[in-house]
Amino acid sequence: MSRRGVVRSSDGTTIAYRTHGDGEPVVLVHGTGLSQVVWRGLGYVDALAGYQVVTLDLRGHGRSGRPSSPSDYTSDWFAADALSVLDALAIPRAHYLGYSLGARIGFTLLDTCPDRLRSFVSLGGTHRSTAGGPAEVFFPDFDEALRLGGMAEFVERWGRHRGAPLDPQTALAFKANDPDAFRAVLAAIEQEPGIPPARLRDLTTPTLLLAGDRDRARWEAAEEAAHLMSNARTVVLEGDDHATTLSDRARVVAHALPFLQAVTAGEPSLCR
Repeated sequence: MSRRGVVRSSDGTTIAYRTHGDGEPVVLVHGTGLSQVVWRGLGYVDALAGYQVVTLDLRGHGRSGRPSSPSDYTSDWFAADALSVLDALAIPRAHYLGYSLGARIGFTLLDTCPDRLRSFVSLGGTHRSTAGGPAEVFFPDFDEALRLGGMAEFVERWGRHRGAPLDPQTALAFKANDPDAFRAVLAAIEQEPGIPPARLRDLTTPTLLLAGDRDRARWEAAEEAAHLMSNARTVVLEGDDHATTLSDRARVVAHALPFLQAVTAGEPSLCR
């Protein structure tokens, strides 16, 4: 059974969410420019049958509120959005799986309120500063495209830059965004300082870090995080870049599902 809801985050921004099924809660948090519909569209919701799957639209995305200032899109505000949904559903602790920006938010939650996460799965995420990230992931003149031509121009230029058009589902998700809010999101990402490596040593939450071998920056960050954290390990997804890490659902789930089951069972083999 699927249920929809809307909650107000701590600054009053409305956050849309949805729950699917029953069982132990797993929160799925999307990446920049996407929305919660990606999890159902790519088959993650069905693959996690037996869990209570919770999805949400981050502020500035999907059906959630769209503030206009970059200061409204820090990792702390995004983390507050996720916590507001957990609180609305009376979920004290949940497994957390995030992609790209969603994974960056997961690192913030581990750092600021680890008692709320039972485990953490990062897909193409990083604990490091994300300055320069939008130009690397999308294309260098992304802000000009948004300012002059809106989301349609952004999607068209991104396809040209990567040498192939976006798949229809991703293109549709990006075109649904408000260009001014999206510019604010990307401006905030450019200012994100990251989590100092020294603080990672204090994180003990069971963590699985997945990154494509063609997504070099995220793969190197995952290796560093796994080295510093006491209960984390990495898995390389051969042949995947940053975008295809998410769409490689079968391989992601093949690693994530046994990990979640092992956390539930309390197996000591989670530690490297």
